[in-house]
Amino acid sequence: MNEYARPIALIALASAYIALNAAGATWSDTFLGLILMLGLLAIGIPHGALDVWTHRHRSPGRHSGIYIGLYLLAIAVILGLWWMFPHAGLLAFLLLSAWHFGQADFERWEISKGHMAWGTIALGMILSWHVEEVNPIIGQMGIGSNALDGLLQVQEELQFVFTAGLIACGIAALRMKHLTWGLAIGLIGLTPWIPVLLSFGLYFVGQHSASGWHHLRQRLGLSSKDLWIKALPFTAGAMLLIGLGIWAFGNPEAVQSDATVGAFFMLLGCISIPHIFESHWFLMSTTKHRR
Repeated sequence: MNEYARPIALIALASAYIALNAAGATWSDTFLGLILMLGLLAIGIPHGALDVWTHRHRSPGRHSGIYIGLYLLAIAVILGLWWMFPHAGLLAFLLLSAWHFGQADFERWEISKGHMAWGTIALGMILSWHVEEVNPIIGQMGIGSNALDGLLQVQEELQFVFTAGLIACGIAALRMKHLTWGLAIGLIGLTPWIPVLLSFGLYFVGQHSASGWHHLRQRLGLSSKDLWIKALPFTAGAMLLIGLGIWAFGNPEAVQSDATVGAFFMLLGCISIPHIFESHWFLMSTTKHRR
């Protein structure tokens, strides 16, 4: 039953938000946002901040200082390239995120094929049903007006494609009698009625980061307390980098402005891309050992 408690709680939380919002509760956004912010600080950022430790685990004897230096260099190079080529940078980030999300979920659920499709559908559902919210944010990342107008023109087609994909995933989960995947599909199915930032937070914190934390606990053989302690200096470093990026590129006087949100996701993306590859190498190396 413990396996199902978290996804059921996520669906209950999302459903409660939708009901409260429909009833006109003005505090519903703040309430859900605070819960997700706590989750982001508890496991969202820390699960990526443990990359140094997963590197040590899969490559014993190698110098961590060199790894950290190369990691920071990769972040700087990615930021520079994204700044110069914003359309290619955003597309690469979305595709890598879909791959990463799907891999983390399917590794946990022990499903052997289709993780890229699942990650694409989950991310596509969140974004395609909120194009009008997404456009001002990605516009702050340098995405041109022609591309933004094009997304608005095809949003209904995108919604149809990703909804059909989600239904296909539901059918596959039923045939496999895979309840945990089915519950995740149910959560994604509620995202059209939840603002984009909260929808993304529900999936990123409640599903993806929880899967990543599960892999770290199981494959490093450490408790959550030990993981938090090991992650703490790198979590603080990641938050400092994001904070400096928001100060430089965003609007620190307006936390909810499109400029601030755009800068936050751009910096988070630059930090996430090296993490995506490290997570893949870690999962592949530990999967081989477990087999």
